[in-house]
Amino acid sequence: MRRPMPGVSNHGFRSLIREPSADALKALGPRSAEIFARWQRESSGLGIEFQDFLGQAHLDFDRLSTKLRKMSFPAFQREVRELGGTLAQCRVPLDRSIDVINRLFEICVPHLMNHDPEAAAHILALSRLQSLLIRLVVSSQCESDASAPPKPAAKISPVMGDRRHDASVYVTKVYEEERKRLSRDLHDEVGHDLVLMKLYLEMIALDTNRKEFQSIRPRLNEAIGLVSHAIDSVRRLVLDLGPAVFDELGFLPAVRTYTSQFSARTKIAVTLREGYLPENIPMSHQVALYRLLQGALSNVLKHASAKTVKVSLGCMKDSVLILIIQDDGLGFDTTRKPGSSSFGLTAMRERVEVLGGRIHIQSMPAGSMSKIRGTRIEVDLPLSGGMQ
Repeated sequence: MRRPMPGVSNHGFRSLIREPSADALKALGPRSAEIFARWQRESSGLGIEFQDFLGQAHLDFDRLSTKLRKMSFPAFQREVRELGGTLAQCRVPLDRSIDVINRLFEICVPHLMNHDPEAAAHILALSRLQSLLIRLVVSSQCESDASAPPKPAAKISPVMGDRRHDASVYVTKVYEEERKRLSRDLHDEVGHDLVLMKLYLEMIALDTNRKEFQSIRPRLNEAIGLVSHAIDSVRRLVLDLGPAVFDELGFLPAVRTYTSQFSARTKIAVTLREGYLPENIPMSHQVALYRLLQGALSNVLKHASAKTVKVSLGCMKDSVLILIIQDDGLGFDTTRKPGSSSFGLTAMRERVEVLGGRIHIQSMPAGSMSKIRGTRIEVDLPLSGGMQ
């Protein structure tokens, strides 16, 4: 029996990927033909036979949206794995398969930015869908390799283990590069345009002080308020996407900025304790720690009903990075069978293990006899190995 994809539960798929992505695909529906034509041209430029992906069908986002909304995660997983198996049988290289999926995402993003009032939410949804597609395709191609005629037993087992680990690292790297590119685009293009739009509206507002223009003043002020809100949303999304913010601020300043803005937005007091950190932390480790902090704080906001969170970040003997997140919330039973609420923790654990690290979780559920309450997450991430 095939196990579910690590880091994804049925509930997580439904709430975080299926429904938001179906909405995003619906928004792209009117431009299906234009996007399909460009994707077909660019796939050919990458040396990919387009029929390997869609057969003789055409890309119809309305149809895909309807189909996705009806699918369970096992059905979605099975269909994408079959596609990955077909690509493997057609001898399509793994990196080319990933390139083609990424190109479709890159082609869709500008259409959402230009025509979709909910562009930010829909882009983030498609980013999650893109990541899951790549992980499933990689997994299916690894399984195809594993089911091929066996080579001498002494050699195949460690090689397959290395390939699976390398594939996980590679997908993580590709995914983070894509988020980095999207973060830059949002900051440099959408954010810049919104700031200019606000400036122009404020200049127009100065010209409406005369009595004959007083009737439009309330609507103009409302428009300025909406643009200001959009600017704040883009800035928050850029921080959520990362790690492009590292290039501008550096790792520690980016962590400070994120925790500060999280506190301001949620009214949960977050204190950051900074210990010694080496100068040249691999980007893979910086991204992992940033994502783990995001995931932990997101769980605090959604489930813990906490008032305070203490974050500690440091390094032990130049060999192990340590991140600790401690909240004073409700806590939960760590011995219970993983369910829908474990989606975030499972994804965090997988991200740490890919880099050879460990995650330790201690929690005291509400109503326990212990005087200590809340959840403590400790991440130990060795500096040796990992992608640079």
